[in-house]
Amino acid sequence: MNRDMDRDEKALLLRDQGRPFVDIAEILELDSARAANAAFNRALRGRPKAEQALLRSREMARLDAVASRLRGRDDLSVEEIVRRLRGVMHQRKTLLVG
Repeated sequence: MNRDMDRDEKALLLRDQGRPFVDIAEILELDSARAANAAFNRALRGRPKAEQALLRSREMARLDAVASRLRGRDDLSVEEIVRRLRGVMHQRKTLLVG
């Protein structure tokens, strides 16, 4: 397994354990949370279809929980909440591709 594939597999494992993409990026020395999300999705698409479905279901539940928590925050501006919810929507769309 080459280094990038190994990193992608680690991203998948860490995310499935519930780690935020920002933490995954730091642990794996990636440039950003977006890069960690991309690594997760690459590894996901390499799994058998049945496993992909299970992993997608768990990830969608995590994203639903994140969106719900965001909507309930009163320490952020409406603009910041909207910005973050757009990020969650992007993650959902990326998750469902493939």
